[in-house]
Amino acid sequence: MRLSRTIIAGSMALALLAGCGKPGKGKGKAEEKQAVAVAVVTADTGTVIRSTSLVGTLVGEQQVTVMPKVAGRVTEIARAEGSYVKAGDPILYIVNDIPGMDYKPGPVLSPISGVVGKVNVEVGQSAAPGMPVATVASYGSRIRVKAAVSDADLPYVKVGASADATISALPDQVFSGRVTRISPMVDAMSRSATVEVMLPNDQHRLVPGMTASVRLVLERREHVVAVPLGALFATDRTRIVTIDGTTARVRTIQVGLVGDALVEIVSGIRPGDKVATTGKERVQDGDAVRPIEAGTAAPVQPATDSARPESGTR
Repeated sequence: MRLSRTIIAGSMALALLAGCGKPGKGKGKAEEKQAVAVAVVTADTGTVIRSTSLVGTLVGEQQVTVMPKVAGRVTEIARAEGSYVKAGDPILYIVNDIPGMDYKPGPVLSPISGVVGKVNVEVGQSAAPGMPVATVASYGSRIRVKAAVSDADLPYVKVGASADATISALPDQVFSGRVTRISPMVDAMSRSATVEVMLPNDQHRLVPGMTASVRLVLERREHVVAVPLGALFATDRTRIVTIDGTTARVRTIQVGLVGDALVEIVSGIRPGDKVATTGKERVQDGDAVRPIEAGTAAPVQPATDSARPESGTR
């Protein structure tokens, strides 16, 4: 981001200035107090975004666990992993081995059409009702991510919110999607709830079971006065240092949304005001400064962009 590069450049310039021009002996006090070098950005109107990072797993647009209705021994695997099945097709057969009874093997049927993603049993193995024997997933041009969001962030998650996902198996690709479902309950042990994000999968590169890192937008403020987070003091967010020519002025401000890279300023400064970032801790109101321009507060901070194509490179 241009703003980040310019702030880094400003910081390097400050380091160079700090090592130059040390006052010599015998000089007056007025000469000894030199102007303090500070990095300066220009406040601007833009968009502030707060997001969170989640880790999730890809699942089919439809995905079910298959379980037998009766107990018995597996006699045949009718559909191997990777096979396509229609709803009602047999995946495997089970026979009830009760002594003295002559039962024929009965089928365990797929409840949906899709791909057999996993078969959990082998021929000769025992199975029982409630035991997961296979998984069938239906996916094509779309696929879901299931991820856990903390109870603290849950109130800010909305259906339709934008999200970007990167997949561990495809690290150079970004897939943009939307939140489609939010669990109405929080798990008492993990203090988290499940969120589902639907992703495009036009090229069928994404398959169930892959791990995904999801960047989810929680809050967004548009058309607000914004400055970089570095303009705020770590211990006092009610003050900010502005630069009037070569003079530092400390102003009282009201902070709104604190985003990932930018912060909303509700009152205290206006677009176009020069704001100190690096070096602000070294000055007081009225001090002489040597401003080093570090750019303009970005109109939009880095965040998810639903317009990016599925195959876009970060």
